[in-house]
Amino acid sequence: MDVKYINPCISGAVEVLKTMAFVNPIAGKPYVKTTSNAHGEVSGIIGITGDAIGSLAISFTNSCICHIAGNMLGETFTELTRDVLDAVGEITNMISGVARTKMEKEGMSVYAAIPSVVYGSDHTIDHILKNPSIVIPFSTARGAFVIDVCIRKTQAKEITAAAYGVKNIDTLAVGRNVNRLLSGQDDLRPPSRHTEPPVRENGRKPDPPPAGEEGRKPDPPPAAPPAPRTPEEKLEVMKARLAELIAARNAMRQQLTDKPFLEAAKRQLYKKNIPLFDARIKRLKLDIAAVEMLIKMTPEELANPKVITHYQHYGKKR
Repeated sequence: MDVKYINPCISGAVEVLKTMAFVNPIAGKPYVKTTSNAHGEVSGIIGITGDAIGSLAISFTNSCICHIAGNMLGETFTELTRDVLDAVGEITNMISGVARTKMEKEGMSVYAAIPSVVYGSDHTIDHILKNPSIVIPFSTARGAFVIDVCIRKTQAKEITAAAYGVKNIDTLAVGRNVNRLLSGQDDLRPPSRHTEPPVRENGRKPDPPPAGEEGRKPDPPPAAPPAPRTPEEKLEVMKARLAELIAARNAMRQQLTDKPFLEAAKRQLYKKNIPLFDARIKRLKLDIAAVEMLIKMTPEELANPKVITHYQHYGKKR
């Protein structure tokens, strides 16, 4: 495995944890892992595609992630609660974002899927590729964690890209858009229909969801869809994306309406993101209208567009 895929993940983990959790992780000696066993009680996994393909996993011991989540959220945790599991998905997404930003500076176009969270004392990590992975152990003052990387260069026949310029589909946990803050880029990435990372526990059924929420089944990290090639394919992708954005915005509105005692941080985040979604939806509707118009035009009209002169008449001032 090329170090150009490993080093961005290492520096991404250090940057994110130092910035967001005030933790100073110290990297150990990397080694090759040939089994699917995870090194820790909880892991976040995210799929990678584009010029590189594979997956990235971050596994934490219980004490380590409770300390990190506590620093991020300003609370004290001693066990894996829903907030802690949310933090794992968030950290995975942020580390992936920083790593991809660094890869892009090396000339690569890399995209990510939705992070998944797996927990349990004997849980496993199933990478997209069935190759051995590189594990980088880290130590902190409150416990250990590892970065588990299984990424390689994409072959020509495997090249895919995120549809309609969507670099990543984010979720709605506290701390979203941190990659934008770290990289200095305006990389707003609205959430998908999942408002929380999928969570499963190895070997037994997960804890029942809170009242009013539906349980979620675990999914492996999905790969990004193939890049559309024709205007008609692009139009279908754009319409699907529009429907997803509208559903996510409506879900946030519904949460604000149905849950008057929603956590203050989430309520504030939803109120902040809804106008951003509205602007994104409006912009995408205009793009769809433009593509529909171009599809209707003939090649001759596209090559030699006719501009009709229009005269605006203003009444005389009185």
